[in-house]
Amino acid sequence: MDREILMDVIRRAKKAGVDHVDILCRESDSISVSTRLVKLEKVEQANVIDLSTRVSIGNRSAVITTDNLDELKKESFIEKAVFAAKNSPEETVKFRPDNGELCKNFKKMDICDDQELSPDELISSAMECESMALQIDGITNSEGATASRSRSRVTLVKDDDFFADYEKTYNQISIITLAEKNNFLERSYDFSEAVHWSDLKSPEQIAKKSAERTLKKLGAKKIPSCKVPVVFDREVSRQLLGSFVEAINGASVAKGISFLKDKLSKKIFSDCLNITDRSSISRGIRSRPFDSDGLECSDSIIVKDGVLSSFLLNTKYANRLNMKSTGNAVGFEGVSPNNIFIENGRESFQDLLKSIKNGLYVTEVLGNGLNLVTGNYSQGAVGFWIENGEISYPVNEITIAGSFIDMFSHCNIASDLKMESGIDAPTLFIDEMIVGGV
Repeated sequence: MDREILMDVIRRAKKAGVDHVDILCRESDSISVSTRLVKLEKVEQANVIDLSTRVSIGNRSAVITTDNLDELKKESFIEKAVFAAKNSPEETVKFRPDNGELCKNFKKMDICDDQELSPDELISSAMECESMALQIDGITNSEGATASRSRSRVTLVKDDDFFADYEKTYNQISIITLAEKNNFLERSYDFSEAVHWSDLKSPEQIAKKSAERTLKKLGAKKIPSCKVPVVFDREVSRQLLGSFVEAINGASVAKGISFLKDKLSKKIFSDCLNITDRSSISRGIRSRPFDSDGLECSDSIIVKDGVLSSFLLNTKYANRLNMKSTGNAVGFEGVSPNNIFIENGRESFQDLLKSIKNGLYVTEVLGNGLNLVTGNYSQGAVGFWIENGEISYPVNEITIAGSFIDMFSHCNIASDLKMESGIDAPTLFIDEMIVGGV
């Protein structure tokens, strides 16, 4: 992004009587290809610019967004921003950091892949993935494979003489496979995502994993309602952590809509639960040198030995809660984790599995099952029945229910964490949950 264009906006806004101006720009080039039955189905390319300008007059502020660079050059753009700021509610706390707090240590994280990729290479990868999956015995169809690549540049300019940017790449390959038995159709998927193309799983690995998941679901049985131990596969554990992130989001806490709002510094979970948000992981999917407030992204211990130690905060919500920002600002209002994960437990998956006489191993869940206000959890699920410490047969049409605090205060954690998606977790073993069946 041309620095002079952005600085000109700041000069004109200041001339119009604005106290502070912040401009956040995200430029993105992306390409995604899709195949269906090993034939090219779609190629999509996009070049997108998102520009957000926040103007502040006293304790009032407004954010004006546009995807048109020429719009920034018009006086009407500044006039709209000033009008919106003057007529916005007055904020009771500081919502932007002071100059001395701004990032000065721009860590190198290897988050931009310089390897050139042609559309033909993406097409070839998607086709190879789907072709290999369809050759696996028992796989009867496919909903297609995709391969995608994006490259983004994020620029933040502030009237405090702050100008910084970084580039980041994102790559993904995915597939959905189908299989049929006794007129019952099952589907499953696999995917791989990474900052660097070379770090992706191979198309063959993705195809085999998707096919394996699909075929294992064939012949699923129904089970009676019961209370049993429940094991969450890593992918499902990751989704549970994603729901947990909503509850520790500073916006949810400050607004009083999180069931964890009064739990800070309290031991409410199992001793074995430790959750960390780390910003500077090399090649991390969500790594970045600074947040949207201009603060250096830092590491945060969210849960330590079962104690809720921190929320995820930007400047605004940190000040509302009389805390310090954790460097998790996104946009000018949002809060989001960097690379957040549940740390490994001490025992292996197999050793923990052996301790379960009868239980449920959950491999997929349907929808979002967390009530953010109460912490109650209920979700449709698919998985496998556990008998005598071994995964036995597939089950479906079930629901699982409990409360997040009860679940995470009566749990054990396997030692099989893989840092793959930026929100990651090992396999979770919950002592007991309500399982709804027939």
